[in-house]
Order: sequence, then structure tokens, then C-alpha cells
Amino acid sequence: MKSMMTLRKYGLFLASLLLFLYISTANIYSNVDNSLYWKVEINQQKIIVSGTVADQAGQPIPGATIVEGGTTNGVVTDADGKFTISVQENGAKLEFSFLGYTPYEHTVIGPQRNLMITLTEEVSKLDELVVIGYGSMKKRDISGSIATISNESLENTPVKNVMSALQGRASGVQVVSNSGAPGDGISVTVRGQSTLNSGNEPLYVVDGVPVESNSLSQLNGYESHGLNPLADINPQDIESIEILKDGSSTAIYGSRGANGVVLITTKRGREGKPQINVNLYTGVSNITRKLSVLNATQWREIIIDTYKNLDAYNNTVNPSEPHWTAIDSLNPMNSGDVDWQDVMYRTAYQKQANISIIGGNQAARYSLSSSFLDQDGIILNSNYKRITSRLNTDFKITNKVNVGYSVSYMYGKNNRINAGGTGNNSLVQSILVRPPVYSLTYPDGSPIYYFNGKRNPVGLAIEATHLNTTNRIIGNQYVEWEILKDLRFKTNISLDFITMKEDEFYPTTVDYRAGWNSGAVRATHNLTWANENYLTYTKTFNKKHNFSLLGGFSQQEWKTETTGLNGQFFASDNIRTLNGAGTISGQNVNTTVEHSLMSVFGRVGYDYLGKYLVQATMRADGSSRFGKEKKWGSFPSASIAWRFSDETFFNSLNALEDGKLRFSVGQTGNESISNYVSQGEFSLNANYLDYSGAAPTAMPNYNLSWETTTQYNTGIDLSLFNGRIYLTADAYQKNTTDLLFNVPIPETTGFSSISQNIGEIQNKGLEFALTTHNLIGNFKWITNFNIGMNRNKIVSLPENILTNGYLQNGTYHILKVGESIGTFYGWKFLGVYSRDEDNINQVKYGSANGKVFRGGDPIWDDLNGDHIIDDQDKQIIGNAQPKFTGGLNNDFSYKNFSLNIFLQFSYGNDIYSNLNMMRNWVFAYNNVSTDALNRWRKQGDVTDFPRPIRNDPLRNEYLRVSDRWIEDGSYMRLKNVSLAYDLPRRLANRIFLEGLQLYVTGENLITWTHYTAYDPEVSSYSGLQIGVDDGSYPQSRTFIFGLNIKF
Repeated sequence: MKSMMTLRKYGLFLASLLLFLYISTANIYSNVDNSLYWKVEINQQKIIVSGTVADQAGQPIPGATIVEGGTTNGVVTDADGKFTISVQENGAKLEFSFLGYTPYEHTVIGPQRNLMITLTEEVSKLDELVVIGYGSMKKRDISGSIATISNESLENTPVKNVMSALQGRASGVQVVSNSGAPGDGISVTVRGQSTLNSGNEPLYVVDGVPVESNSLSQLNGYESHGLNPLADINPQDIESIEILKDGSSTAIYGSRGANGVVLITTKRGREGKPQINVNLYTGVSNITRKLSVLNATQWREIIIDTYKNLDAYNNTVNPSEPHWTAIDSLNPMNSGDVDWQDVMYRTAYQKQANISIIGGNQAARYSLSSSFLDQDGIILNSNYKRITSRLNTDFKITNKVNVGYSVSYMYGKNNRINAGGTGNNSLVQSILVRPPVYSLTYPDGSPIYYFNGKRNPVGLAIEATHLNTTNRIIGNQYVEWEILKDLRFKTNISLDFITMKEDEFYPTTVDYRAGWNSGAVRATHNLTWANENYLTYTKTFNKKHNFSLLGGFSQQEWKTETTGLNGQFFASDNIRTLNGAGTISGQNVNTTVEHSLMSVFGRVGYDYLGKYLVQATMRADGSSRFGKEKKWGSFPSASIAWRFSDETFFNSLNALEDGKLRFSVGQTGNESISNYVSQGEFSLNANYLDYSGAAPTAMPNYNLSWETTTQYNTGIDLSLFNGRIYLTADAYQKNTTDLLFNVPIPETTGFSSISQNIGEIQNKGLEFALTTHNLIGNFKWITNFNIGMNRNKIVSLPENILTNGYLQNGTYHILKVGESIGTFYGWKFLGVYSRDEDNINQVKYGSANGKVFRGGDPIWDDLNGDHIIDDQDKQIIGNAQPKFTGGLNNDFSYKNFSLNIFLQFSYGNDIYSNLNMMRNWVFAYNNVSTDALNRWRKQGDVTDFPRPIRNDPLRNEYLRVSDRWIEDGSYMRLKNVSLAYDLPRRLANRIFLEGLQLYVTGENLITWTHYTAYDPEVSSYSGLQIGVDDGSYPQSRTFIFGLNIKF
């Protein structure tokens, strides 16, 4: 089919050429294969129409499109909203349109000048396209549960990581920042934890490409919370994010859809002249809060108390003294008064630059972008640098064949800090417990890195090396062929290649062994490739019956290779490469693992007049991870929807624009386990009678199969008052059976455990989202509110793996039928004995090592009344699951000013503060919090802070896992406030710009919480180990100043 080509006046030559063509009364036409021919027409008088296009507030709309109906004759408004167009005859229809406004049609009656056209802002979003698995559909036709986050939400928040901008913006989606470290990962949970032993992260799909989201880090010497695929994407490249939540939406992804699916669509090219966008910003960050610790005088007093209390406990006649002069302020080695938080936490700076070019024509469209980020962390010497580039192209080969290419590259260099965890390597704990009297330097001015068994956190941060360097390339190519009018075929091939190199080095000056140094290197390569092929058929009969069919197959393979070496006794701390090590170990750390998945899938949809909608899907997956007879699994789903607002008996409800009920059921799977679990594993490091050999380390299970999640969902969508109010609500129940879990077995088998399918977990909840356009016109105010409530419960576990009715899950949690994942289990703290005689059962009542509790010792709940505090007295002491999470967003705009205020909240979750436990444990000259000022000092004192005592004669009574360290983790956070000013278009054009925006943004401004440590948003090291604060890298408060420039 022939179409008119529009030529623009680029330079004097093209202007002259167009004038020549006009005089010759000839037009240039283009056919589908881009050949040109001449068509001569008889010149005739045309009618001139000119005027202005404006919005309801009278502000001109630059870039509005005016097209003569039924033709390709069209123009766009200039910077002042003005236009001039020529039409052939009276009665011609002029169609005015602009993104976000309702189209308007005007009938031409003779020549017209100064025509004033007012476009009304389009509020209804029901006809927007929403990306689903292997396609898209109108929002009004969706019968499942899908949350959409548009690029406007991301553009209003100049963040480094996309997922952090999604916190609180989608109901039922819990997003947790694992730490405040630059470049660190994000944990995402959709509708609760559904598994015990395998991953709880959703599947990420970028432009149709499933991307790797598992952690590739091989070194455990510093915090590593996973490789987040969205960290590799410039947020300004994203067009939209869809989160598939219910079974009918995720079933098309089968075995990888049990935890939800996150679909990311990046910006692609469009027809028109090239548009160049530049975004530049700089920012400054500080720690959100500091924790109270004892000063030098207070610390010396408590150290003396520890010895006094030990003497009193042992009934010592001659009082002892500290074995070194810790209390002697004249000693130059311990004469300081240092708050190590002031030393270690700094004002950190960051800067980012982004540039993108978007354009194209009928034959080719392109989108090219690049970005650079340089972000310092608030802890000394932590830094993250990232470079990203992305190119998306689409080509129209013929009128039936389209091809496209996408390629992205990311380079990241992360100088990391071992902030979290416990022990000497934990920098955050070292900052808080290092005695304030220790000096920063020796008398000669040289730095003190290690003294009296305590690391200097400055040395740990500056001298130790934890460097992570990552390169990543993601590529995708597709071919789409319109076989028939309603039948299309699409195939795409993609790859995801990641290389990660990790370097770790501890010099002699900071290593806790204080005498020798150590280093390690790991190199990891991960290659994933995928091929997907599918047919789609869409047909409408009699303008009433709409059919859609999808069928296809795919295959995907993963290969990961890791090489690593460790070294000790380096010749010098200045030589940090392994060729300088005196001893090399780990030569055999070279592994290759592979995994493959093959799938067949299909979907059928039908609707009648858009009123009654039905959809069904089926996917069958075959995985190399499972047993011989269990490699294949099938995952069906079905959904129905009824648009009740189209029924005649609702016609009288003028306020109801659209109303729809949705019902769905679907099954999905989970295969997130180790690659060779079902086959058994061997170790080649075994030795017998001085002969090396192979020995089995994991028992095979050829019947190991999929976890299966069955989910039921019902929902309602309402659009009221011409779209001014949009509400969606969902209720769901999700049951996961055949849980993949490492089950303990008798050691007489030669093994300690075996992977099996056991038990059942249930998640059920409610979700609610509301959008209101409170004010429109000159002053606009839009509110978005969402809240999600999920209740997690373990339905069944095999009796043979339980002890006393539960299964211990790490140090702080248990798994128990009827309780949820994240249940804390320990002793109940009842206070402190005021006097020795308060323990009326001194003969029987004591600690597990037989010692008698006295005045100043902790009181524990003797649950079974046997007068002994032991494991039989442990009980449920808290739960890490929040009762509800959500967010509240308000967008205000007045003329050229816009203001965004975003609040995020979580309620009802408990935190086990291991950090607070460590900073209140008076041991080996540790510093402690100011809570210790209220400590027990003498007989008769009434307090809840036990006496500090040297050497802990009760044997770790102060370190019991107890509700003393359980705190309310509820919080509301002023997550983001952003104020922007857009320079008027007329002024921007005077400086040769299409647009200029200045903005200032504040992040993590205020957090309202009862939690007493750094931040209530604590890290999650796994799907089961949740709600424990080990002292991760603290969050920061950030102020950003930036500008957006459009050319």
C-alpha cells in the first residue's frame, strides 16, 4: 500500500528541492520496498487554516498533531502551540491530538485564522496497553492481577537502582533494600514467601528476555546480597514495568512463575526527528541517624564495674583490677575520647550523567542511551562506579516482516565494605564496640590498625580490599512475520553474558591473626542463552466476538564457570597479587555447572463485546535439575472477567465509567535449586590411607520434582467519574505443595540430609490500590495509594523431621506447622533480679551450666517449671512477617512547577536486633550503648539492664536468643520528595533547546519508627532468614540537584 513521504527542510539544499517539486506540482511517493516514483497532479486552490492549540488552563501545547482526516496531510504545533495547515476543500475534518489529551475533531468551513482549539486532559487509562507474557493487551481487557508502574514514576525519582524506586508503589509487592551500600542488591517478594529451600525472587524479563538474577559472588568475606538484574539498567531507559501476580498471569512462564514475574520494557525508537535527552545530577548523602554509645569516662566506669561484679560473684577478698591500664587516661595508647561513628561515617557525594537519542522513520527506528554513575558510600572508602549503554532498533523490511535488535552493556566497579555480619570482619559492629579511649594513631603519628585484639575500623575500611568488577552484555534479536492478516510468527534469540572478578586482601596491619596477611581471587563467568518461537492469531467476527490464540516453544541454557585461588604469607602488604603469596591454596577451585530448560506453551482468549472475557493458558516445562522420571511438569491456568458496567441495568449509574469483576486460578512451579541435587554429588578431596579419591557428599533422589503453587484470585476494577477515580482490589490464596527442602536423615546412611519434596505453605491476602485525580486543570493533584496484607502459614511438615514439633531454622527461627516463615524462637526475658534473695529457688533454679542466678542477672521465663533454664523453655518470641505494607504518592503541578511526595510504610513486623545485642554485651572491653547507664549496680536496683560482669561466668547468659532483642520493625518513611521547574518552552527555544527542567530531590528524609538501631528496613539473607539485623551498611539521607535537557 502506497503512502506519502513527508520531507522536512534540512538545510538550503532540501528547501530548494521542495520548492522545485512544488512548482512542478509533483509529489514523492514511497512504496513498501522504498522505491520512488513520480506522480503528477493538477494544482488546485487550497484552504488555509491557522490557529493555536491550548489546554484547559489556556497554556499552549507544543508538539500537538493536526491531521486532515483520511489523508497523510498533517502538521505539528510550534513552541507557542501555533499551527498552519492547508486542506483541499470545505468540509474537511481536522483531527487534533496530543499524548494525554482527548482527541478533538474540527470541520473546516472556508479559510480560518486565529482558530482556538482547546484539548481536554485525558484522565481514563483503560485503553492503555499493558505488557503480558508474550504480548500485550488493553488494560480494560485484563482478567488477571497485574500491577503497572509507568516511566513517569521512575522519572520523578532520580534513583540509581530501579527496584528501590518501586518500593511501596505496587500492592502485594514487598521490596527491601538489603543495605545502604552503593550498588547493593534488592530483595523482592510478591505475595509472600512460597518456598522453604529454593529462591523466593520473582522472574525478571527484560524486553522479552529472561535475565539472570542469582548472586554470582563466590567470596563470603563481605556483604553480598545478590546480583540484581535491574541494577544494570538505567532507570531512564525504562518505558514501563509490569508485575504479574496471580496464577493466570504467571502460568505462561510455568516453572519460573511461582514467585511472580517482573516484566521490564525499555524505551524504543519512534518516528520523527531525533530527540536528544540529557540528564545530569549531583547529590550528597549522610547517615540517617547515629546510635548512642558511651564516652570515654562512662566506658572506664563500666569496665571497672565488670571486675567488681566478677569479684562479688566469686566472693573475692582481694579485689582485682583490669589487667592493663585501660582506666588510665594518662596512657597515650588509650587516652582518647572517640566516637567512632564520627570517624567512619562521612558526607558522601555522587554524580550521574545520562544521555539518550530517540528517533526514526517508517523504515527504521532507534533508541540509544548511555549513563555514567559515580557514587561514594557514607562509610570510608566505599564506592561504586557504573557505566551502561543500550541500543534498541526496529526495522521494517517489508510490509509483512519486521526485525529488531537490542543490546545493552554494563561495567561496574564496586569497592565494597564488609559492613554486616558478626565477628572481627564486621565493620558496622566494629564501629560501635571499639572502645572510645583507643587512639587513632601511635605517639609517633603512625596509624593504629590493630591493637589489643581489636581492629581499627578505619584500617579495616581503608587497608583491606574488597573489590568487585562486573561486565555484563545482554543481547536480543527478533524477527516478526505477518504470515496472514491475522496470523503472526515471532522468533527471538537472546544471550546474557556476565563476568565477575572479585579481589580480597587483608594486610598484616588489620588481619585479626595479627602477624600474617591473606588474599583471595574469584573469577566467575555466566552465559545464558534462550530461543523463543511463537505464533499469535487474532480475529474478530461480526464486530462482537474477539478471539486470540498463542502457541509456541522455547529453550534456555545456563552455564557458570568459577575459578578461585587463596593465598597467605604475602612477601609484602604492597604486593597484593597472588604471585606474591608464600602459600597458595584452592588450586582445585575450578567448577563448571550447567542447566537447561525446554518449554511448550499456549494461550487462548475470547471476549464478547468486551463484556465477557475468558482466557486459558498451559505451559509444560522440562528441567535438567530433576529426576529421570520427573523432568517435565505442566502448569495450567484459567481466568474469566465480567464487565458489569456494560450491562443495561447499570446505565443509570452515570458515575460508573467502567466496572469489572475478575476470577482466576492457575498453577506455577519452582525449580530454583542446585543443578545436580537429584543426581547426587561427589567430592574429589577425599583421602583414605594416604590415597586420594572420590567420595559421595550428597545422596541422589531420582524422584525429586517441582514445587507446585496453585493460586486462586478474585478482584474488582472500578473507574468512576470519567476516570477521576480508579480502584482495584484483589483477594487471593496461594498454596505451594511438594516443597523442595533439605531433609535431615540418619547419619548411618553416610549423609546428613537429602533433598526431598515435602510439606505445604499457604499465603493468602488482600490488595487494594486507589488512584484519584483530585484536581485537574491549571492546578493538578493526583494521589496514588496502595496497601497489601499477606498472611503466611506453614500448613504441613513431615513428622519425622521435627523435634518437639518444630524444625530449627538457623539461629533465630523455627519452622512449625501453623506458624509462618520468619517465626523467631528463643527465651522470654522477664527483667533483672533486684536482689540475690529474689531467686527463691537458688538450689534448683539456675542456668544450664549449673550456676545460680543472683541479683543483677537476667530473669528468664521457666516455661515448663522445672527450675532449669534450657531448650525446653524456648518459645515463640516474634514474627518477621509484616501485617501490611504499602505506599502513598501525591503529585502536584501548577503551570511549570511540579511536586512529588512519596511515603512508604510497613506495619506489624518484628526485628531480631543482633546488632543491639552485640552493642549491649559488655565483653572484652567492648564499648556499649548508653542503655548501660541504667545498668544494675547494687543490690536492690530495679532495672532491665543486667549487671556487666567480666568473663561471663554464667556462660553466655547475656547472649541468649531472647525477646529482649525483639523490637517492633514498623515504620513509615518519607521516601522521596521532588520539586521540579520546567522552563517555559518559549524561553527554552531561545537558547536552542526543546525543554529544560531543573529539579531537587530528597530521599529517605524522615523515618518514623520505634526501632532503636540504624534502620528498620533490615536485610534478608535468604527467604527463610528474614527480619534479623546483623548490622548491615546503614541507609543514607540523600539530596540530589539535577537538570533535564531536551534538544
